[in-house]
Amino acid sequence: MLRLQDEPLAILKGLYRLGVLVVTTFADGGRVSQSMRYPTLEDVDEGLEYQGRQCRLRHQLNLPLWRSVMAVLGPVADLPPRSLLFFDRFGEPVQQMAVAPETGGLAFEELVCAMLHPDQRQLGAPPPRLPASPTEVPSVAELERQWSHGDDDGFRALLAGIGDRRQVLYQAVRDKFACPVRAETIPSLLALASRRQSAYTVCTGNSGVSLCLTAPWSAPRWQKGQCHLAHNGTLLSLDMSRVASVWRLRRPAPGRVVTALEALDAQGRWLWTLSGADDEDAWLSLLGDSLIADGAPGRRMA
Repeated sequence: MLRLQDEPLAILKGLYRLGVLVVTTFADGGRVSQSMRYPTLEDVDEGLEYQGRQCRLRHQLNLPLWRSVMAVLGPVADLPPRSLLFFDRFGEPVQQMAVAPETGGLAFEELVCAMLHPDQRQLGAPPPRLPASPTEVPSVAELERQWSHGDDDGFRALLAGIGDRRQVLYQAVRDKFACPVRAETIPSLLALASRRQSAYTVCTGNSGVSLCLTAPWSAPRWQKGQCHLAHNGTLLSLDMSRVASVWRLRRPAPGRVVTALEALDAQGRWLWTLSGADDEDAWLSLLGDSLIADGAPGRRMA
């Protein structure tokens, strides 16, 4: 393994020359692996988008939090050879880019040589991740007012205003905004969506990357607490052992109300979100046939 310069943006801009990459995004609630050609990256604020006939993919990069990069020349533990590992400023892995076998030629080696860090002995200890300072939670009436009148940016601002303590927010507002549901809803919904061949959106990510993928996903495959979904070169793995609670949310969006399912861990932190694709009616039908209210096993809630 070699340390590269702490210039993740410059390295990302050179990935288009490496041919087919297996891009793995690490998240608290699982991971996403995609086989793709990395596009030419020019604008820091631009996300990566892919639009297919049946699928849609959206990467949003938060590059100010990306920091160090390591190059893996040969296989190390479960790290593939000819791959790049990107870390955030707290030393947590953000993404891994592995060159697919028999592609890229010498472009990987040329990129590593061009971006090699002069100090190969020390990486430097990352700063400690300090706990968020407690903030005063507004009244329920004020929370619901902000919730009802906000778009996606407004909802993110609402979460930031309470220190991203989502569970505190969801427990405070009335059920028409956020309602707990049983965890068994998730496998029921995923299996039903596969049988109906319905597309839906999964959003997950970490501090440096937010990922939203819309597709008619495969039937879920369960393995040791992991739920694996696949579509057209993308493998999505959800770690169900991390899920402590599942919430049904209703939020305003341009011209409609969006209904989603959100998974939180034991600390009330976000893991991933399931929502509808372009056909909101099909998504609501799935929810109506799968959703089980918390504390009421077997009772369906439309």
